[in-house]
Amino acid sequence: MRKRGQTKGIFCIEGMWDPDLRTPSSVEPLLDLLNLNALIDYIHVDCATKEEFELYITKWMQKRYDRYPILYVAAHGSASELKIGKTGYSIDDLGKLMEGKCANRFIMFSSCSTLRIDKRELRKFLNRTQALAVCGYRVDVDWLRSTAFELLLFSEIQKNEFSGRGAEAIDNAATRIARSFKDLDFSIVTVKDL
Repeated sequence: MRKRGQTKGIFCIEGMWDPDLRTPSSVEPLLDLLNLNALIDYIHVDCATKEEFELYITKWMQKRYDRYPILYVAAHGSASELKIGKTGYSIDDLGKLMEGKCANRFIMFSSCSTLRIDKRELRKFLNRTQALAVCGYRVDVDWLRSTAFELLLFSEIQKNEFSGRGAEAIDNAATRIARSFKDLDFSIVTVKDL
């Protein structure tokens, strides 16, 4: 369990935003800002295929990456799935891949509409993976507004220990911040919801 005050690193897996590789879209500047301002370490990898995505998820779950307990998946999405390249990757399939390997970890889907899913399915995902929390958006979101929200959210996450009580505090903070970003339709499910 990570204690309050310990920096929690971010492991970011970023999908391709545009098939034109000259398009410079990336969430990495957000990660740079968090590192510069709050000394939050991060790992950032790009992924374009289902196989790469699964490789990086498997890597993140290894003990050597315990210092990066926040999984930040930034990709296109639709209801109950991520878009990895041109392939849909369901939350259910991801739960099977991560089964039992996410204790004391936090999962953030920075993707449009991925959490447009029944809360029971999210609870099943959380229970299956044993993660502390899973969160993301239920609608298509504006890039700039979601980035601002995520900066605030990642800052709040750092203030709390990764435990049941910490997950509840993160949930409360996320709900408070989300009130200023109602258009994002942010959703979070934590171990307290199981």
